[in-house]
Order: sequence, then C-alpha cells, then structure tokens
Amino acid sequence: MKSSDNIRCIRKYQKKDGSITFHAEVRRKNAKPLRESFRTLTDAKNWVRKQESSILDGKYMPDNKARKYTLSDLIDQYIRLHLSKFPRRLEDQTSHLKWWQAEYGHKPLIEISPSLLAEAKELLLNGTTSRKTNRTNSTVNRYFSSLSRAFTIAFQEWQWISENPFRRVSKLKENSGRNRFLSKEELYALLGHCKESKNPHLYGMVLIAASMGLRFGEIASLRWRHIDFDNGFATIETSKNGDSRVVPLPGQVTAYLKDLQHPKLPEEFLFPSKDPEKRHPPSMIRKAFQKALQLAGIQNFKYHDLRHTCASHLAMNGATQGELMEILGHRSPAMTRRYAHFSKEHIARVLQKTSNNLIGPQGGTS
Repeated sequence: MKSSDNIRCIRKYQKKDGSITFHAEVRRKNAKPLRESFRTLTDAKNWVRKQESSILDGKYMPDNKARKYTLSDLIDQYIRLHLSKFPRRLEDQTSHLKWWQAEYGHKPLIEISPSLLAEAKELLLNGTTSRKTNRTNSTVNRYFSSLSRAFTIAFQEWQWISENPFRRVSKLKENSGRNRFLSKEELYALLGHCKESKNPHLYGMVLIAASMGLRFGEIASLRWRHIDFDNGFATIETSKNGDSRVVPLPGQVTAYLKDLQHPKLPEEFLFPSKDPEKRHPPSMIRKAFQKALQLAGIQNFKYHDLRHTCASHLAMNGATQGELMEILGHRSPAMTRRYAHFSKEHIARVLQKTSNNLIGPQGGTS
C-alpha cells in the first residue's frame, strides 16, 4: 500500500469542562478507518505515524478479532488459561475483573481505548468498596494492573488486539507506604492482651506476623506439612508474588506451635477456619485484634503493620537489604528500601562507637 492511499486527519475538540482532546484518524483504501483519541497533539501525531508505518510495512494487524471479542470474552479466557494456574492471584484479582465485566464487559475490545480507561479510572475513584469506603489511588492501580496483564497476553499471544491500551494510561500517584511499627513495649502489651483474648488464634497469628514478617494470607495458608520442626523452617508455598520461600522459625514460634493441642495432621491448617477446606479469613480475628489494640492503648495500627514492625526491628538490628528481601519475600529492592534509614541509624551508631574508641570523644584533643 502506498502512502497516498492513506488519508490522515487530526481534529481538536474542547469538552464542556474545558479539557482538550485530539481525535486522530487514518483512512485506508477498501478498509475501515482507524480512529483513536489523545490528550496531546504529539501523542496523536505519533500514533498516526505508527499506524501508517505499520500499514506500509505490511505489519498492520487486522482488527477483526478486536471487533468480534468482547471484554468479557477476554477476561473469561484469561481466567481459564492463565489465572486458574495461580489460585492466590485468582483470589486477589477476581473482584477486580468482575468489576470490569460488570461495567464494560459488553464492549468489543476495539472500543477499550485510553479515553475509555480514563473514564473507568474516574468511575473507580468516585465509587466505593464493599465496605462503603472510598477507593485509594493504590487500589485503583491494582484494578488496572489486573486487567492490563490480560490485555498484554491478548496482544502478544492471542493476537486479538493490535496494542495494549493500558500502556498509554498513566498510573495514579501512590503514597510511599506506611511505616507504622510498634516499639518493644507496645508489642509486649499487645501480645499480652492477645493471649487473654477469647479468640484462640489471635495470639499465634500476631506472634508469627511480628516475629517472622509474614503477611496475613501467608500465615492463614500455613498447613502442618509446611512446618519443619527438625530443621526449624516454615515453607511459604505461594506468596503474594507467586513465589515460594523458606523462612526460619524463631524459638518463640516453635514453642508456641508445639504447645498447640489440636492434632497436627499434614494437610490441616495451623489456624483452621469453620470450613476445614478453606483458610482462616481475616474477618475471624478482625474484631478481636481491634479490641486487643484498644486495651493496649495502640492507635493508628493495622494487622499488616506487624510485618512492618518485624522489618523495622530487623533493620535496626543490622539486617542488610539482601537479608530483608530474603525474609520478607520482596522481589524488588525498592520494596525494602523504606527500611533503609533504620539500617543507616545502626551503621551510624557502629561508626560512632568505633570513632570514640579509635580517636576518643574529644577528637584526639585533651
């Protein structure tokens, strides 16, 4: 196809709210025109050039499948062929994908454009969760991440679409992350009230989270076959990122687990729920945990902050970034970097102590 066979057109539109969009179009001989909307003129021009280049090189992917398949078709196939292999990911992402199906499942894939995704972003931000709370920026980003992976596979493996529209939508800015952690005194007080709680699992689940840095889901998924008393290890079979890892058992945790009275059958959960086939849900300890916090006089604290408590005290006791990554199961150093200032404080104390011994407090002068 010659370049003269294509007719390009970029129109500028101003919305009622004053924002500007650019509608780009490439008309092809004996074919349906290609259309897309952009926030900037530069993006529109780049898109036109890319489409024309693909057409001239014979690499343009027909949009028949993108018109044939709906978003619901894509999500169903993605769950069946990919997510079903990763039960934890499926559990975490199901609610996100159901939202997309409910709102846009009827739309053909060709209509899932950056402008539509921008609309979805606003819809998510203005909506509420099942607990009637507003969604945070990080939560909205998780909704987008869950579906973006499906579109990547549809583009790279199934060739249902010519590009992934999520790649042209910016993520919302997230907070750097909570760094709330307990002091020794606060933790002792909390554990004391957890021991006195009527909930039989509260103390153990708090003890393991604070001393081993495990997530709630990792603790709730532990079965007795994952505990190696002889070598002092616990195996986390499937973590949040899909990897497995082995974490040493502190002596306090080992003693607690050995003292548990119920039968230690290999397939039984350490903390069984009412349904023996399912892991312990957060709702079964939520009220008891909040009550223990209240009795201990601890405010602005969540269960997940017990993981931060473990990581922070590890760093303050000289754990390296590599050691923290290994214990916490982080893939990226960026996740562990939030605790770096604790390590620096430890290094500063060591350096000062050495300097005092080597040079003297007065810097070598009397």
